[in-house]
Order: sequence, then structure tokens, then C-alpha cells
Amino acid sequence: MRTIFFDLGGVLVNFSHEKMCQNIAHFCGLNLDLVKAHLFEKNLEEDYERGQIDSHTIHQHFMQLAKRPLDFDGLLEAASSIFSPKEEMLPILEELKKQEISLFLLSNTCEAHFWYVQKHYPFLKLFDGFVLSYEVKARKPEEAIYDAALEMSGAHKSQCFYVDDIAEYVAAAKSYGIDSYQFEDAEKLTAALEKRDINITRNL
Repeated sequence: MRTIFFDLGGVLVNFSHEKMCQNIAHFCGLNLDLVKAHLFEKNLEEDYERGQIDSHTIHQHFMQLAKRPLDFDGLLEAASSIFSPKEEMLPILEELKKQEISLFLLSNTCEAHFWYVQKHYPFLKLFDGFVLSYEVKARKPEEAIYDAALEMSGAHKSQCFYVDDIAEYVAAAKSYGIDSYQFEDAEKLTAALEKRDINITRNL
């Protein structure tokens, strides 16, 4: 195995959809339930993650809801200030790079969230590429996003390992033919890597 795909939220960073909704509601002066309804019931978040709409469309949407001008950068910052790094994962990423294993991000995410994480968390520089739902126009667990991951990495399925915290996405990747693991914590991931002949602990 020479290529590993990592999910972002829940594996490399902590995040909160609830905090995102609260931040947007506060910034826009809107009711929290209204914000949640538009993001999730009206599929605004899914469309954004699919790349069917962009950040400017999101901005226009919330200005119409708020019935007043909203600062573009301020809104995106409010929507994205929801992350914190899983510090225990950094040594694992660094050791994998030392072993010349290619690292790729494979994430259902939107433009604003990825920009924020890329700006604030330097560990992304360890990655060889980013397979992002809003860029490839597909979301996990759809087969198309795994197609895009293999195309970007140039690796065969048999050479890959995929780490995600969501069981549905892990199952889909396994059905697709990629060895996959449901993330719980760094210690258990280290053990899973060792079972695949990638020894992390002895080198840390």
C-alpha cells in the first residue's frame, strides 16, 4: 500500500454543524431554525458541497433572507469557524510522509470550509492532492468521487487505503474495491496501519 486517502472532518479535524448554523444565524441576525431549514431541508449545504452553487450564491441567498447587505468574507468566516485540529493525527501524517506514502484528502466539503482549513492548518501541506466534492461534483458515498480519487492519485485500488469516520462511506469504498477503515482514534488507526505492514509507533 503506497497511497492513503484521508477524510477531513471527524478524522483530521473536529467540526460542528451546530456551531456553523449558530455562527451564520448570529452574523446574519436570523432565527437559528430558519438557517438550519435552508441549509439542510432545502439542501443548500448539499448543493454547495456538490459544487452546484458557489460561495457568491450562498452570500446572495443569506442576504435575501436577512434583507440587508452582508460582508462576503465575514459570512464565509462565520460559516467556517467551526474546526479544530486533531493534534494526535499530525505525527501519523508526518511519519507516513517519511515513509514516502502518498497522502490525499477525500472529503465532502465546500469551498468556504476548505479555504478556511487550508489557511489555518499547515498539515495540509503534507498532502499530495485534494479530492474535494465541490470540485469533482460528486459526494461520498457516490462511486464517482472514488473514481476521481483514483484518477488523481494514479494508483490502483489494490495500492490504496481509505480512512473515514462514517460507516456508510467506508462500506461504499470497500464495495468499490478499496481497503477501507472506519476511524475511531489515532491509536486504533495506528494498529490498523500496522496490520497492513505500515509501522508507525516504532518510528515516533
